[in-house]
Amino acid sequence: MSVQLIVFPQYHDGSTPLSSSSNQFFVDGINFNQVNASTSTQSISGALPQTFINSYTSGSSSLFALNTWYRFSSNTSEVVFSGGFLVISTDTGIVQRLSNLVVGATYDLTFDYALITTSGINVYQYTGNTLQSFHTLTNPAGAPGTQTIQFQAYSTTDVIVIYTEDPYPALFNSISCVLSTSTPSGVFTDLSNGQVICDLYEDEDIPLSLSVDDFKNVAEKVQSYSKAFNLPATKRNNQIFDNIFEITRTDTGLNFNPYKRTKCILKQDGFLLFEGYLRMIDISDKSGEISYNVNLYSEVVAFADVLGDRTFSELDFTELSHDYNDTNIKNSWNNSGTGISYNLLNTSGFRDDYTTLKYPFVDWTHQFSLSGTNMNFSSITDIFRPFINIKYLIDRIFEEVPFTYDSEFFNSDDFKKLYIDFNWGGDNIPTSANTTGVYASFYGSNAGVFAGTSYTPLEIENSPSSIFAAAPSDYNYSTHILTNTVQNTAYAINYTFKVKNTDTVNRTVELRWLVAGVEFDYSGVITLIPNQNYTFSSLFHTPSLAVGETVQPQFKASSAGVIRQFEEEVIWGASIDNFIDTLNSLRGETGQWEFLKGLLTMFNLVTLPDENNPSNIKIEPYKDIFISSGDAANPNFFDNTSTELDWTDKIDVSEMKLMPLTDLNKKTIFKFVEDDDDYAFRQYKNGSNHLYGSKKFDASELTILAGEDEIIAEPFAATVIKPVDDLVPDFITPALYSMNEDGTSEGFDNSPRIMYNNGVKTIAGYTYNAPLPNGSTAILNETEFLQFSHLTDVPTIAGSRDFHFGECQLIGVNAPTNDNLFNLYWLAYYSELYNADTRTMTIKVNLSPSDINTFKFNDTVMIKNRTYRVNKIDYKPNDLATVEFILLP
Repeated sequence: MSVQLIVFPQYHDGSTPLSSSSNQFFVDGINFNQVNASTSTQSISGALPQTFINSYTSGSSSLFALNTWYRFSSNTSEVVFSGGFLVISTDTGIVQRLSNLVVGATYDLTFDYALITTSGINVYQYTGNTLQSFHTLTNPAGAPGTQTIQFQAYSTTDVIVIYTEDPYPALFNSISCVLSTSTPSGVFTDLSNGQVICDLYEDEDIPLSLSVDDFKNVAEKVQSYSKAFNLPATKRNNQIFDNIFEITRTDTGLNFNPYKRTKCILKQDGFLLFEGYLRMIDISDKSGEISYNVNLYSEVVAFADVLGDRTFSELDFTELSHDYNDTNIKNSWNNSGTGISYNLLNTSGFRDDYTTLKYPFVDWTHQFSLSGTNMNFSSITDIFRPFINIKYLIDRIFEEVPFTYDSEFFNSDDFKKLYIDFNWGGDNIPTSANTTGVYASFYGSNAGVFAGTSYTPLEIENSPSSIFAAAPSDYNYSTHILTNTVQNTAYAINYTFKVKNTDTVNRTVELRWLVAGVEFDYSGVITLIPNQNYTFSSLFHTPSLAVGETVQPQFKASSAGVIRQFEEEVIWGASIDNFIDTLNSLRGETGQWEFLKGLLTMFNLVTLPDENNPSNIKIEPYKDIFISSGDAANPNFFDNTSTELDWTDKIDVSEMKLMPLTDLNKKTIFKFVEDDDDYAFRQYKNGSNHLYGSKKFDASELTILAGEDEIIAEPFAATVIKPVDDLVPDFITPALYSMNEDGTSEGFDNSPRIMYNNGVKTIAGYTYNAPLPNGSTAILNETEFLQFSHLTDVPTIAGSRDFHFGECQLIGVNAPTNDNLFNLYWLAYYSELYNADTRTMTIKVNLSPSDINTFKFNDTVMIKNRTYRVNKIDYKPNDLATVEFILLP
């Protein structure tokens, strides 16, 4: 029988079917958080950047700390992060020493810029103080864009320098460095799309281990894989792997890279046995016989690897920008009509005005007072903080990776009404400075602008060089005033104005910015001798401005008509107080895979690769994949996809092993993480000796069992719901506050909470009030609120569903419901697992490649009129397969 291992090139035909996120070697190249606080050496004399590099070199060794920014300049300016951009101005530069490079490997250094001018930006690569490569980025058209240059690593810690002598500033959105995505060298192809067939050892039958998951712990999925096997170093295989065993091979930038995923398929007699990826483990040389030691692994494993350490902060939530005010808060409660008024376009295609983001009432601080029938809360921020729809987040996560998903469950009505809190934690609402764009950059000469003896406008040129953008639309060239037209807009302003004393005697000058009538960046009184210049330069941020408030640079002199403005350079970064920074202030630390893994655990979800598209993942609850709905009118995933197979004639009865599941635990507790600062949760735990929202599965009647296990839906915590005050029993909300020893309450940095949208509710006999942070009234005599909880109905009714694991005494919400996470999604699995008739049976089975090709793990197998489910198949071509069955009760 013929076995074929077919390998796809890592890159072919200009496309990347194996694309995945590469390791990032540039640290802090997106948000540039550490730039402004980094070491800055100014007024350097000598040739740059070489002089600066020499000062940080001892012998041949670099003294730069790894993955750390350093700044330098030949003047008193410096590279800064301003207005959302890394700004590199004349005769300034920035340095970072990379780490973990592979000597000889080729790397892509990519610059995403808002502005680069004709003269360009110079990029240097050093090893120690030896210059290895030099590149210049130019952009004659002046339009935003990206440019990528390549360099070859000469050490594991090469130094990258970015420097310019251009009189115009360069503005960068991000800088990244990843392993190069070059095309493999000189491999002849046998099949379409550049696929090649590897040579195998004559007696090498590649063993596959195909597993649905570890049946003893369905929360941890063990994916399909092969055991390690060897490929001979034939001429063909050496071409495929670019003679990687040759230590002295020349890196052309096109070599096979063992650190990149390599797509492969395994066939036998033309039948597809496995589709996934090949990983090179090592290369062995035994008495001159060289072989490549490799194994195969599945697509679903790679999905978790791709997400890796990605967090919510790496999702671009810019499209959720909106004004935080009472109007948008109340509009978020609507399911039709007027929704949230977002400031920016829907760029992802997943946002809508009604379901994406909502502001339910949550008792975040428990700070209020009762005055008759009025409940007066300290601030609107104490009761309304943003929640984002879970389905939206899942779609955004998959948008950024080379995977898709199909899930009837994720598209169910209940699931689409689930939300996760994006609380900003125990502190007050963070200040947002999320830049929406650079509005203008000017460099001009204003020969006729002189200071008066009272403040006179410093002017910005009306006709700047064509390489620069127009001024903000709010700027008036006649009055030289910027008048704000969008509520809550703030500006980051990086500016330089140069003035000169044209008189024959000493004169004084004072410069400032006037923002909403308040003085900013006052220069003090500056004395200039005849013909002396003065540079007024800095970076500052305005507060959030109301509509109609103004911004203007000004100067005045001791004598009119003698202090002349002769040069200006202004970079405006405008931002709207849109809560994007707020969204990421606490919840931005949550891992994307951590979030998805928590959902898999809550709902006992199983992930299966699509047999027609291995990059597509099917996600459904265990019970829907492996157990029939029993309702012909409403078939589930199992009913639609499962086949009953008869393998009676394929088994080898000479060797059969039948075992009960004796390694089960006596007790299993299903729970969420515990927030120790959660006052309501802690009180419930101490008062009832029970974890709110948890479930204990107790199999103590099976006396042979021992041990306890925990199934924890990390990173989520359970949420107690209760009346805000005993006097208002129908005002039931999530209670999420901490309590100090002195009896005062406050917010805290809570673990993420999953809650269900119960809709708008009305309070009987009471109203509530809450001011804006500035003290003005936002919510006045309100009787309605948007209610979120862990239940589908408050109070509970017949058929209510609970998104906590187990039954527990509810506070003011009627009796608990039995339709909780455990009973709905875990009980069927545990009933099978702990059934006295459940057995595992390991037996040899004569499986053909056709059997492997058509087999699905939710198929059932009949053997001598008994129904089994397959848990694991150890398949080896040209031999009997070892199959582990689960005998179903």
